[in-house]
Parts: sequence; C-alpha cells; structure tokens
Amino acid sequence: MIFTVLEIAFLIMLPLLVFYQRSIWTYKEYVPSIIIIYLIWYLSYALFHELMHLVGVWIFDKTIYEIKLFPRFWDGEFGSAHIKYDYQKDSKDFIIILLPYVRDIILSAIGYLLIFKTRIKTPFIIGLILVILILSPLFDIGNNYFAYLLGHMNDFNALGESSRMWVSHFIGISFFSISALLTIDILKRYQHYPEH
Repeated sequence: MIFTVLEIAFLIMLPLLVFYQRSIWTYKEYVPSIIIIYLIWYLSYALFHELMHLVGVWIFDKTIYEIKLFPRFWDGEFGSAHIKYDYQKDSKDFIIILLPYVRDIILSAIGYLLIFKTRIKTPFIIGLILVILILSPLFDIGNNYFAYLLGHMNDFNALGESSRMWVSHFIGISFFSISALLTIDILKRYQHYPEH
C-alpha cells in the first residue's frame, strides 16, 4: 500500500506539480484543478484498466466468473478491481493481459501529440490531459511492473506465463521507458506553458 502511495506521488502528482510550476499560471489558478483531476483519475483508473481486459475476454469468448470494475469505496474498500475468467496461460490470455498496456502506449502517444500540437489555455484541461493521457499510463505500467518485480502475482506474471518471462520483462521495461521518456520530454519542453 505504501509503495503505491509513493508511486502516485512520484509518477502522477510530482510531474503534474512540476508542469504547473513551470507554467505561467499562479498557485491559486492550478491548485483547485489538481484536486479535481486527482479525484477523476483515482475514480476512473481501475475502471479503464479492467475494461481493456474485459474487451479481450469478450473478443476471445472466455468464460467470465467475476467482474469488479470499481473498488467499493462506499464500504471503505480501496483495493483493486479485477476480472476473473477462465485463464489458461495461452496466447489469447497473453493478448487479454497485454491490452491495458497497449492502450497505455497509445494514450501516451495521443497525449504527447495533443500537448505538442495545441495550446490549451486553461490549467484544468491541460492538467486533465496530462494526467489521463500521459501520467496515468506511466503509473499503470510502472505500478504493475514494479509490483511484479517485488514478487506480486499480477499482469506481468501472467504475461510471462502465457509467453516467456523475458517477454514480460521486455514489455515492462520498454513500455515504461517509452512512457517515461514522453513525460520527461513534456516537462523539459514546456516551460512557461502556454506562452511558448
């Protein structure tokens, strides 16, 4: 739990703060945006990740045992969402497990191009784009891959079971590197946003 909190701090909140502090907006203009953006991200993150797994399960017509797209916040539950299905460690499962991370790379590319090609004048909209399209993919890949490295049986373990372990590590390292490089480039390039 503490590891996830640190990842949220370093992969979501810190880059967002750095982006805002290097922009032309004042503290009073962007702090309310940070709070709302964080709530939107937190309430939607697990949903969109699991929906990608669910799309794969439907495409390959796997038997679904349980669908949990939201943690039950109202019951004090802050655990993760999940899709339980007839996982068989085959090539179909490899695609099902990989889909959220492919989506992450696609979102990162879209977000990077959107920020690069446009000048958005409101701190809330640019912050939301940055978090949902750039930082959330960075967190999703990083959180799951680092947890796997620490011994958790998660998506990256399943990617290795349904292919080879080196494939799982290659995906984790390369996808995280791509996402991190896009994030770093945005933070370096956009000082005094949206003026320059």
